[in-house]
Amino acid sequence: MLKYVMPQKLVVEEQKEDGDYFYGRFILAPLEKGYATTLGNSLRRVLLSSIMALGITKIKFPDKFHEYDSIEGVAEDILEIILNIKRIQLRKELKMDEEIELSIKKSGPCIVTGKDVLCPAGVTITNPNLHIATLNENARFEVYMYAQIGKGYVPISEQEKPDDIQMIPIDGVFSPVVRVNFRQENVRVLKKTDYDKLVLEIWTKRNIKPTEALRVASDIMIEHFKIIGSDLEQVEGIDTALFSAPDTSQIADEVEEEIDEKVESIVEDIEEEENEIEAIVPPPVEKAEPPEEKIVEDVHSLSIEKLQLSVRSNNCLKRDKINTIGDLLARAPSELLKIRNFGQKSLDEVQEKLKTLFHITYEEIEEKK
Repeated sequence: MLKYVMPQKLVVEEQKEDGDYFYGRFILAPLEKGYATTLGNSLRRVLLSSIMALGITKIKFPDKFHEYDSIEGVAEDILEIILNIKRIQLRKELKMDEEIELSIKKSGPCIVTGKDVLCPAGVTITNPNLHIATLNENARFEVYMYAQIGKGYVPISEQEKPDDIQMIPIDGVFSPVVRVNFRQENVRVLKKTDYDKLVLEIWTKRNIKPTEALRVASDIMIEHFKIIGSDLEQVEGIDTALFSAPDTSQIADEVEEEIDEKVESIVEDIEEEENEIEAIVPPPVEKAEPPEEKIVEDVHSLSIEKLQLSVRSNNCLKRDKINTIGDLLARAPSELLKIRNFGQKSLDEVQEKLKTLFHITYEEIEEKK
């Protein structure tokens, strides 16, 4: 009896790019009943709130003191430019703890995009086609942006006020995970059909992949559980062994064997009831004495259905491509015993039917060989 069911592995069912975002769908099964909701909800909360990333928190336009101003020769005003800059996606390849500076210095006419942002070593723009501003022939566009590591969403009210009067603070949008969805589905293990399957869907910005975000989220949860476990005494006398679910092929074999046994039992019960009620006596088998060669030829071409075997034995033989009595006689008893679910009891039944109905024994076949 299984005490706890554990999934064998996480299945990455789909990964794709969707514009400026990545999408991934993951499957985790089988799980104990209720675990899909427990794990799915926990991972969702961590993914949306706790994945660290670079985010721009301050912007400086030289000689501009607030976001309601405009820049000569630029089609967008400063407020529109700030909204576009907020959509810049930054990915860092090196460990960074301090604030970093990014800048754009362009002269018109041109269209300023994400690829025009000058980044320090170890930092890249993952959406270089992002539109930032439109310059005419007289425009000279210069802006400085300051980014730092953070998580979630940090409004201006929770940030430190800058000392520079030209510095314009903006809300820090750090979370690289845009959306997370999970659902629970039923999955079958052995005889039970109410185990859980977790289907987890993750949408991220292009500065992190869904697989990376999920790995980070699971590591965060593991570290918390390690602290809980390390500060508590070891429990003795309580079985906490976890078992992986058996392979699907093994489950199918066991189910098929169980069905065959039930069908065989039902058929036997019906036959016994008919014999008791109607007292049917099978007619005696008439002994025909045609030439021996003709008997063997006719018997070999007959279907194994003529042997009137039990459902289980009949299914085992057909599953191994034994469809006629000739196919059956071509196999030695030792070869028949190698067929899956075909045991000594089934072999004895086959030998008895061959002898009773067709006066054939394996001993005679061996002597002729």
